[in-house]
Amino acid sequence: MRASLTALVATGLVVSASAATAANAAPSPRPKIQVRLADLPQHYFIAHRGAGAYVAPENTEQALSKGNAEPDANLLEFDVRVLTDGVGGVWHDPTVDRVSTSTGSVDDLSSAAFDKLVIDSKTWFGGGVANTHPVLLDQVLTEFGGKRLLLAHPKDTAAMRLVIDEVTRRGLTPAVQVQTFSRSDLELALAAGMNGQLLIEDTAQAQVDDPASLVADGVPRVSLHDTLPDSVIRSYVEAGLAVSVWNVDRQYRRDQLYAMGVRGIDSNDPTYVSGDTAIYHRTSDPFSKQAFWYGQISQSQTADALSASKRGRFITPNLWHADLGEYPLFVLQGWASPLPKTYTLHVHMRYDSLGTDRARWAGVYFSAKNDAAYSDADSSLNGGYSAILRTNGQLGLYRKDAGKTVTLKTITTPAIKKGQTASLHITVSGTTVKVTRVDGPDKSVSAKDTKYRGKYLFLGRHASTGHQGPGVTFSYVGY
Repeated sequence: MRASLTALVATGLVVSASAATAANAAPSPRPKIQVRLADLPQHYFIAHRGAGAYVAPENTEQALSKGNAEPDANLLEFDVRVLTDGVGGVWHDPTVDRVSTSTGSVDDLSSAAFDKLVIDSKTWFGGGVANTHPVLLDQVLTEFGGKRLLLAHPKDTAAMRLVIDEVTRRGLTPAVQVQTFSRSDLELALAAGMNGQLLIEDTAQAQVDDPASLVADGVPRVSLHDTLPDSVIRSYVEAGLAVSVWNVDRQYRRDQLYAMGVRGIDSNDPTYVSGDTAIYHRTSDPFSKQAFWYGQISQSQTADALSASKRGRFITPNLWHADLGEYPLFVLQGWASPLPKTYTLHVHMRYDSLGTDRARWAGVYFSAKNDAAYSDADSSLNGGYSAILRTNGQLGLYRKDAGKTVTLKTITTPAIKKGQTASLHITVSGTTVKVTRVDGPDKSVSAKDTKYRGKYLFLGRHASTGHQGPGVTFSYVGY
């Protein structure tokens, strides 16, 4: 796609508003429509910001190409803003500050200046991803229009008008849907014969854009934020609207929403959330690729706040690291799911920094009954086992039940020194759970317990306000 943009700049087609207008007015070859929105399955997945913002840097060529290659992504979602020369730029934020090396408003940039932005993926996304440049709406429609179902999110009225014009003149209305927070902007799209859905973010908006008024106005579909109460989500389903929900990144939540009648799942990790284990499942860790993998999700990670403190980072060679800090980082390892009911898991943890509170720890949450965020707080979703090694050497085996943590067994092992690698073997049989520290004389904790044999695995370290968790590096995790 970069080559086509270079050609456009060289011929002057994107250097002025008049040139852009002329290009928009010119006839365009109509692509063959290979996919249609009318053929969406009953349950479908939307790849948020291209491929899913946990899987590739958002709204980039890498993201869209990866999303295009994902069989479980039914629609590729992307954001659109209008640049000073009337060209559409694919960009989420009103400024370029968060994901580029520059600062300032996107709306102040020409397409030539927009093209020169450096998206510093190495900094904010991490893993083995190279820095890149942004893409234009024209590139996306040319590359994928009619070949993959697209979901455009124009960020204002000008962007909506541009998307409508570009999609309709190319004959792509059967294969491109739009979404917007603005009811009036949605009316523009529906009047132009496009498919569209209204985004509803919170309860205040839900009171204004209530199900009855939307049905009365002929709005056919909505996309709701996952933080809305379940009762509100159900009300849109019961009104007969086609409902999707966005920022759904865990399988247990997918199942809850399906039970409510939700059709679409808009996810930052659609392949993992779809449950396609043929693609994401591994029995040994993929960290040697220096890349974030399907289902590698922190407990409160968001696409807007990807950072080393919340997601961990990769360090050479082949290591995944969580910094010393107060943030309680415990990250789902969806690539290892589904865990079998019986197995022996090998985990290596290097304690790079210890902190002052030697009761803080690193460890593994395993055989969890679902992939809800790991938490020490009371939660009806908890259910599984924790193997933790405190920096003072205490090795503990715990069971996490709904609303409480049960101590199964603790023993004393040698205290951890800075830079030391501790190795754990976790064995789950039909009747027993056992954890052995093997980086010295073997010492084990075990319990006869059959309560949980779930399929989910988490790695991480614990911290709390005023008590920093250790900086820890994981490697050679597998079974």
